Amino acid sequence: MNFSRIKEINRSLGIAVLVMTFIAASMSLLAHRLFSTNQELVQTALDNKQVIITPMINNGNQEYSFKGERGNSDYLRLMGLSFVSLRLDVNAQNVEQSHEVLLSYTTNELREQLIPILSQEKRSLSVDNGSSVFYPKTIRVSPTNGIVDVQGELVFSYGIRQTPPVDKHFQVRILMEKGLLKLSGFTEILDEK
Repeated sequence: MNFSRIKEINRSLGIAVLVMTFIAASMSLLAHRLFSTNQELVQTALDNKQVIITPMINNGNQEYSFKGERGNSDYLRLMGLSFVSLRLDVNAQNVEQSHEVLLSYTTNELREQLIPILSQEKRSLSVDNGSSVFYPKTIRVSPTNGIVDVQGELVFSYGIRQTPPVDKHFQVRILMEKGLLKLSGFTEILDEK
């Protein structure tokens, strides 16, 4: 046998083994990278908790979703303004229905606190066929705490007589309880001037 031919075959086999080893190592690294990326994507999908909410005023059962525990600041801002509107944008004819809707979103503890306050507000509007309108001026939202701070002017009208606007500052606390939106705080902040 020709020794140069055997040497050439051994060299070709050595190169082939090196190329195959390189390909196998590259494939192993690529498989590990794909596995790691897949794990990250699966974990992101599991951590992506979305809550489906039915709006207060049901438009043909259209629901929408948001990420997180309480939603983003836009959602909290709208819900806070809705709760303030249910309580303060009322007249003698709709005050009872508005306050019932507001109470349906409250926690049990807040409901007990609000019932006497809302009853007093209802009586004051019913006596002289009154109405009240709240004009928000500044709204601050803290999404991590679920707090919406609303400042504005409250205007009362009794018959054809309108009272001067009163500056008001309310703090609304919103939370999610078992996937349901709950109002856990509705307090008036007395600003010192």
